[in-house]
Amino acid sequence: MAKEQKIKVALDDVTRNGRTVSVLILGKQEIGYIESEGDKFAAYLAGNTTANRFKNIDDAVNFLISEYHLHHS
Repeated sequence: MAKEQKIKVALDDVTRNGRTVSVLILGKQEIGYIESEGDKFAAYLAGNTTANRFKNIDDAVNFLISEYHLHHS
């Protein structure tokens, strides 16, 4: 049976280029960040410049985590 691993997920607010963004960190690795755009949220995967837009921050966080797991399994 596989041993369960506990992984720390953190959402920290930082300032980048004069804007406050929420950075999603999994363990010690940044997997992406989220910017507020009016009533929508733009999620950017680490190293990507293309945004994926969502109606709420929970959907944006779930997107970043699922994309991370999809490409780093």
